Amino acid sequence: MITLRIDVDYPYPSSRAKSFFYVALGIKRRSGESYLKNARAIAEIINASPKKVMAYWFFTPYTIPDKKLLDLLNPERHEVGLHIARDAVKELGTLEKETGRKANYYTFHGTETMLAQLLWRRKRSQKQASVPSDFPLKSFHDFPSTGLDRRMYEAGLESVKKEVEDWIAKGTVISIHPEWLYVRGEKNRRGPFYEALKIILGVP
Repeated sequence: MITLRIDVDYPYPSSRAKSFFYVALGIKRRSGESYLKNARAIAEIINASPKKVMAYWFFTPYTIPDKKLLDLLNPERHEVGLHIARDAVKELGTLEKETGRKANYYTFHGTETMLAQLLWRRKRSQKQASVPSDFPLKSFHDFPSTGLDRRMYEAGLESVKKEVEDWIAKGTVISIHPEWLYVRGEKNRRGPFYEALKIILGVP
């Protein structure tokens, strides 16, 4: 079984400026062809795979799947989870209400830089939100994982093709962020991983 963890951080993968603008102003509009476009492409690759694969998707309040994406997330291969931005309880309620899916797991949306902390309205030096002791979801951070987008930046496709068999054999979760599907992020040191994902999932 290939296990994917997909942290969907920003709504518009083709424009980080637009995504930052929407997050900064608290805009949660979920429409338009470019909204979660890369996430839809990833879902289509997963659905086309002849291999056994389970994808766990983690959404912030700004990236809750619209109907186009939700229709691709067949529960047999996809599970919706919470990518906590600021308020775990409130965000869980919104996610489950708007998707009609029950979440079982959460991940944190981390913010290392002061600018990102301001963007996500965190307190100074607060890298991630807090979770109440009685929060009903389990942390997906408890599972060992390897960042495919990060390894693609660090090592490139040929090295990743050799490493991936070992990841799968050990049951390591393969972690990705849709915004780096096609592009290389120098500051974030991630991506692109489109070709690697297709090879891993056996999709031509």
